Amino acid sequence: MTKKLFFSIFIIVPLLVQSQEYKDEILMSIHDRDITLGEFERIYKKNNSNPSIEQQSVEEYLELFINFKLKVIEAEERGLDTTQSFLREFNGYKKQLAKPYLSDQEEVEALVREAFERAQYDVHASHILIRCDEYASPEDTLKAYKKALQIRERILAGDNFGTVAKATSDDPSVKTNAGNVGYFTVFRMVYPFETGAYNTPVGEISMPVRSRYGYHLIKVHDKRPARGQVRVAHIMVLTPETMSDEEKLEAKKKIYQYYDSLNQGASFAEIATKYSEDRGSAARGGELQWFGTGRMVPEFENAAFALENAGDYSEPVQTSFGWHIIKLLEKKSVDNFEQMKPELENYVKRSDRSVFSRKALISKIKNQNDFQEYPDNLHNFYTLVDTTFFEKQWDPGNTSQLDKILFKIGDREFTQSDFASYLKQNQGGRKMNIQVLVNIKYNDFVDKSVLQYEEDQLEYKYPEFKHLVQEYHDGILLFDLTDKMVWSKAVKDTAGLEAFYKDHKDQYMWNERLDATIYTCRDETVANKAKEMLTKRSRKNISGEQLVKAMIKEFSDSSCIEFEHGTYERSDYELVDQINWNSSISENLKKDDKVVFIVTNKVLKPTPKKLDEARGLVTADYQTYLEKLWIEELRDKYSIKVNRSLLSKIE
Repeated sequence: MTKKLFFSIFIIVPLLVQSQEYKDEILMSIHDRDITLGEFERIYKKNNSNPSIEQQSVEEYLELFINFKLKVIEAEERGLDTTQSFLREFNGYKKQLAKPYLSDQEEVEALVREAFERAQYDVHASHILIRCDEYASPEDTLKAYKKALQIRERILAGDNFGTVAKATSDDPSVKTNAGNVGYFTVFRMVYPFETGAYNTPVGEISMPVRSRYGYHLIKVHDKRPARGQVRVAHIMVLTPETMSDEEKLEAKKKIYQYYDSLNQGASFAEIATKYSEDRGSAARGGELQWFGTGRMVPEFENAAFALENAGDYSEPVQTSFGWHIIKLLEKKSVDNFEQMKPELENYVKRSDRSVFSRKALISKIKNQNDFQEYPDNLHNFYTLVDTTFFEKQWDPGNTSQLDKILFKIGDREFTQSDFASYLKQNQGGRKMNIQVLVNIKYNDFVDKSVLQYEEDQLEYKYPEFKHLVQEYHDGILLFDLTDKMVWSKAVKDTAGLEAFYKDHKDQYMWNERLDATIYTCRDETVANKAKEMLTKRSRKNISGEQLVKAMIKEFSDSSCIEFEHGTYERSDYELVDQINWNSSISENLKKDDKVVFIVTNKVLKPTPKKLDEARGLVTADYQTYLEKLWIEELRDKYSIKVNRSLLSKIE
């Protein structure tokens, strides 16, 4: 049994039970562990809530629960919950279980709503980029910001935006587009740039907008109602820059030949598959993924959105990549929030917006847990850390003097020594200003510490999380020990398996079986000829191979007949059930478009199966046997006391 399958059975219904006070009466004591009525009631109801699973009475489930707890206690007594492999696996599951609790859903929903509102419009903008490394020193950052302000003043004073962009922008594409990035919609640009563009009125220029690339000045030319999204197919003829004029003319002739063929009724998909030079989409009949504004070059995009009805196709369209004929497959609008919400939420969580969601959560945790910071105590690290950090050779030395508090959250204090340890464990990376490095690493340390604090509180804040974590804890222990004591043991213990089989082989019986040869023939003529050959006295003992060889020679057709020989229980093969087992040769039977007859060689009486013939069943029964013995040993080993009178309180 795989662990994945085991968990799907063990944790049958992952209910998130509402926070409540469970009954704290002690229902049972096993060894030195007390189990409350509330714990038992919760797990009983959880595992008996699925109507598709056979329901068990409280008394029946009590015995299963005791067996389960005995195994977990045995695993803990053996120290399996302290091994590195267990802790690594358990902590991995715990991290996964904590994820839904460590997100600011309100912030996510606000970002989703904001994305939907922006998706209703396409923005046409130009920009000027003043490059500034995201890890630049405060001095270099300020210098870049001031430069952006000076450029903005020039444009506001009357200088042409495109001309200034060509002269000052650090965006390499400015040489060809003068800073004009065309129309785009939500998620097409980095989030700060997108925000700056959507928040700037048409005709105006934004203040410098900071992204990871530097500072942007954004001029908004237009905002139009969103075009939505389309799914199209295309036929493409490439025209790379290296092509000669004659070759480009031939390419144009090709695309117009395909266009003429379409007009005469040819299949778009067939032409795309055979001739389109976009080989990625050609294999799909030219089909492309859904796209919206800003995903394709303008010529292609405009032609695609100009098509009105599914099935319409464009005249040949030229782009910088070549010639295209575009066919509209589907269109969809972006004005239905409920339909778009799942997709938008997925984009929000995968895009750079997730950083803002994470920051919002960290801020909320800080506010709820009296976060206090002592920034002056960080200054020591501006001189303590040096360039050996980037070679992973930095050593803080004796940290006993680094005892000042950097920050507090809840009842925890984090000192300079804690931060020094964090730095030592997270050395390396690109070189940068030491003060910037220390500040970045410190903020990372704070964020991770705050999130870890919250994660450690989840079991106290959310009873349902505590219960789920405990179930995974017990489930891993149960799986590992049961595998050792039962599942793997049954497979590896060949001597024990053989002995078990010998003692129980009468439980693994073949029913009455028919030893038969089944002949499948092309038609009645072949079948009758084959049966005639079989019934001749001289051919009484003819084998299947010999008969097939003779029939192929007779009809000069290698596929006129085939056979298979085997033993069959009733219901193994439909046609075997239809014949008289006491007849030597059956009547002709129809199967699909073939004719079948069956030669009954021998009726076999019920006999025990050999071990190899029943190994799967025997192994499963042997596992059940081993588990039963193991449970008996555990019940003898550990004391069990149950207050059964409390069971009546379970509704």
